[in-house]
Amino acid sequence: MDHDLGWWVRIALDGWRCRTGPHYRRIAEGIADAVERRLVDAEDRLPAERPLADALGVSRGTLVRAYGELADAGLVERRQGAGTFVRPRPASTRAPVEDAASALLRRRLARDGSAGREEIIDLSLSVPAGVDHLPPFDGGILPRDLRGHGLHPAGLPALRAALATHLTTRLHLPTTADQLIVTSGARHALSLVLAALAPSGVITGCPTGPGLVSAVRGNRPVAVPVDPFGIDAQAVRRLAVGTPVVYVDSAAHDPTGAVLSASRRDSLLATVRRGGALLVEDLARAGLELGEEGEPVIPLAARDDSVIAVGSLSAMFWAGLRVGWIRAPERLRDVLLLLRSGGDPGPGVPAELIAARLLGAAGPAWQDGLRASLRDRRDLLLALLERQLPAWRAEIPRAGLSAWVSLPVVDSESFAHLAARYGVIVAPGATACVDGRHHHGIRLSFAESPQTLESAVDRLTAAWEEHSRRLAVGR
Repeated sequence: MDHDLGWWVRIALDGWRCRTGPHYRRIAEGIADAVERRLVDAEDRLPAERPLADALGVSRGTLVRAYGELADAGLVERRQGAGTFVRPRPASTRAPVEDAASALLRRRLARDGSAGREEIIDLSLSVPAGVDHLPPFDGGILPRDLRGHGLHPAGLPALRAALATHLTTRLHLPTTADQLIVTSGARHALSLVLAALAPSGVITGCPTGPGLVSAVRGNRPVAVPVDPFGIDAQAVRRLAVGTPVVYVDSAAHDPTGAVLSASRRDSLLATVRRGGALLVEDLARAGLELGEEGEPVIPLAARDDSVIAVGSLSAMFWAGLRVGWIRAPERLRDVLLLLRSGGDPGPGVPAELIAARLLGAAGPAWQDGLRASLRDRRDLLLALLERQLPAWRAEIPRAGLSAWVSLPVVDSESFAHLAARYGVIVAPGATACVDGRHHHGIRLSFAESPQTLESAVDRLTAAWEEHSRRLAVGR
């Protein structure tokens, strides 16, 4: 290879033909590994396409496509007239490089790599994998007695009434239908709240959910640590001065599954009351506690009417419904309704009717069964990881549908792409990080069936063995 191309290029692409897949993808994987291993620094310029193509003995079109894969994955950026440059890693208050394009790339790799093999397994989405678990309910989708145009400013009255009952009786958050605004999921709810508040900063735990990373982009996220007891309330207290919004998923932190402790609940409420910051509480996974003691988690919004609560039915029922909600103080209601009517008006009437009927059918016995099933699947996934991937370190989630796993690598993005080639899609740390410290992790959903989880871990084990071999030989 031409020595003028740079030492790191020679190392990264030495033996690239021994990789699997099309030539453009082998080249892209070699460069991606060099970025992961920090052989190349941010803002370094990649070789021009034609000289590198000549050195590798491939067409210029192959190099163009390889660079395109790297750009889609967020690892490099093309600058008109200047060339292709390695993108910098996120700073402490910047959004991660991971985005929808990178997620789509992993899905495309999974589809291409598993052609003729078993079905692709997606563990990146922390929601139920189907509808078999749903409680049965009577009636067709559209009752004959519907009247009017079907457009309700705050959402279908029947759904708001069912949600109010659910929040009051099952989540221990006294609520009336008039306090609720129906949204297209929790991310839509949070986006509306942030648009209404127009904050100059949002304090959040890190790692955090991919939906939050997307929603707070542009709102100056400020990250604080999360441990098995939830978000660090003392760190929030120190940072809350001058930061108008504090976000917390108290019932089940995404992605670690931590439940906010009682002392930290007291501390958070004292902080916002004393400093004037607004507390936004995400209850999307409330009611999915995985302990056998059955102790309910009382929402912060039940103790202070100034707390804005948001949530969705995706984690409990089905993400395809796209039904979420906001419970906000009266002073914000008109602004939220105006924003909702001027943008996404929320889910359609059929989805809202199905959601209302599911809420009515999902009694305590059904919820207990759902929690027991998730607890068994969590325990199975953790046991499989401990036996087959002992170098990985999984935190034990106390609630929710996902586990946060730390890998012994600098950045999990390259492994996520390789895992996709083995037919398993995982969410790398970049999707859940706002401060650049958690790119070694991956989020794994355990909402799939036991058989699917066993197959997924088998494939992840094979992918990890190949990834380890590549690192060992410097490829």
